[in-house]
Amino acid sequence: MPFEQLPDELLLIICSYLSSFHIIKAFNDLNYRLNCTINQYRQNIDLRGLNLRQFYFFCKMIRSSFGNKVNSIILSNAAPSVRQLTLFRKQIEPFIQLLPNLQRLTLMDYYDDELDLFLPLISILKNLKELKITFVKNKNETTLCSLITQMLTDNFIYFDHIPKRRKRDVSILEKLIFTGTGYLKLTPIYNETITHLTLEIENTDDLFEIFTGFDRLQYLNVNMKELTVLTSNLYDILYKERKIQCLSLLDFRFQAKWQPEVLSFNQFLSILNSLPNLQHLSCTLKSEVTQDKLANSDYIKKERWRNLFAEFHYLIDLTCLIKCSLKSSNYSEIDFVRITANASHASDLPVDIQLCYNNDISSNIKSDLTLELDIQDLHRMTGSQLASKLLRSHELTLYSDFFVDDDKVLSTFPKSLTLPDHLIFSQIRSLDLLGEFPSMNNIFLVTFVEQLICRSPNLQSIGFFLYWVENMTDLVLNFLRPLKNYLKQIKKCYLYTEGDIDEKFVSELAHLIPSLTLLSVKIDWYCNTAEVVNLCLMHMKHLIHLEMVLEDIPDYLDEDYIDRIKMEKEIEGVAMARDTREWLKRNTILGKRSSNRIFRAEKNGNDLKIWL
Repeated sequence: MPFEQLPDELLLIICSYLSSFHIIKAFNDLNYRLNCTINQYRQNIDLRGLNLRQFYFFCKMIRSSFGNKVNSIILSNAAPSVRQLTLFRKQIEPFIQLLPNLQRLTLMDYYDDELDLFLPLISILKNLKELKITFVKNKNETTLCSLITQMLTDNFIYFDHIPKRRKRDVSILEKLIFTGTGYLKLTPIYNETITHLTLEIENTDDLFEIFTGFDRLQYLNVNMKELTVLTSNLYDILYKERKIQCLSLLDFRFQAKWQPEVLSFNQFLSILNSLPNLQHLSCTLKSEVTQDKLANSDYIKKERWRNLFAEFHYLIDLTCLIKCSLKSSNYSEIDFVRITANASHASDLPVDIQLCYNNDISSNIKSDLTLELDIQDLHRMTGSQLASKLLRSHELTLYSDFFVDDDKVLSTFPKSLTLPDHLIFSQIRSLDLLGEFPSMNNIFLVTFVEQLICRSPNLQSIGFFLYWVENMTDLVLNFLRPLKNYLKQIKKCYLYTEGDIDEKFVSELAHLIPSLTLLSVKIDWYCNTAEVVNLCLMHMKHLIHLEMVLEDIPDYLDEDYIDRIKMEKEIEGVAMARDTREWLKRNTILGKRSSNRIFRAEKNGNDLKIWL
């Protein structure tokens, strides 16, 4: 069948197996039909996870080919990218001409010193409706708070961090999401366009700044540092001068710490009375008050919640999750009682309150996140016992203590541990081995991991965190060899062991795990850093992120040749700290023209990171 006769549905199925980068590189501008078929990939750009060469290619295509078609863009500073947000802003200039129809912009792993690059876009991008920013580092909380507050106000646009009062011609921004900012203390705000807002704020006063400042707000999600009693001036406004109301708000979700003995249930109700048209309410309240002290509180009386639900005529559903300590005065996330109040017009029970103690909660939380299994306990389990633990786990850690006798305990694989159900492992994304494994090619361990890998379509990461045994790298290879046929799906490998990272080890590791895109490895003090970098780059063809933890020379070594190595390491460290990229260009194959590889690098303490 000629290619022209293939149905569009089949082409889209092919695209579902490819990344956006490879789709654009393979099919863009070949003909009109293909451009229409892949139009969603040209309109919605996701630049996360691209290496530098792929990133620059995408920027070039936006500039020269389809920038006017782009509706949404996602940028991220997370590995393998380095300062992707800054690079993108410099590559796509001017925004207003190259991206005239951009409606949604998502900036992830964002640094606040990049704000001046993107805040002006709110003014100049006339079609921008949604902005989402996730911060990872705040250098100056006061400046950040001031800038965000000003950005929420329609009367400001920005030039080099200096707000200048000027009425915007058009502002259609509807959705604004800020996370990772830290708790913001808001000043008075006025906004006529935003309907969806997610924010982190200090206290109840800031909540009322939002209630009074947003005329069209329909959805609000806030993380509050504290749910507090209103200050006197706001209290007077609320009760004496004029009642504050946010008439447009339909969906309100928040979480906060609160003191039930300070903020009474009636005061809590007065806050909600500012939202007369509320349809959906969801809140999480965390308190340091112990279970015993909360026993007589109005917050856990069904009658109070029933009256609250009846008072709000438009309320469709209500969920309130209360967390408090069991016994200790020291509050912790794993030592609490959970009280949930549920209310719904669709339910047979108009209001229901349930208590769930920490034993029930901690087991659920643990199974949802990381499952840790001692090798000996695992050997004694049955398949049904293990299945209940694995079903919703995403990360699996197998650990071993020094007293394990491999010959006796791990020489066989019990039939009772066989898991016929292939779905048991479907959620596992990473496997780590932790502790001391005197022998890693024993029948039990290899058989179990083989069963795991064969049935884990989402498994992409494997880690070795091993200690106390010399030449651990050899044991790692012994462990991986029998699993060779099942390791092609592994993309990430973490190696924190004792032993030589030499050509023999790197070449065989690359052969056993051929699809590696990320390698994080500890380098012993006697290893040559540049040589290890070269070996990894030569043998691992798909590598886009290399991270090395450089071990310090132990203080108890005092031979003459050790002193010489110490001096060499100090010189190397100073040179890398001064200009990591230049040091790599001078001392590794990254500096050779024949390598033709674009890269970025940084060194922070003993951590050396390279992005390709």
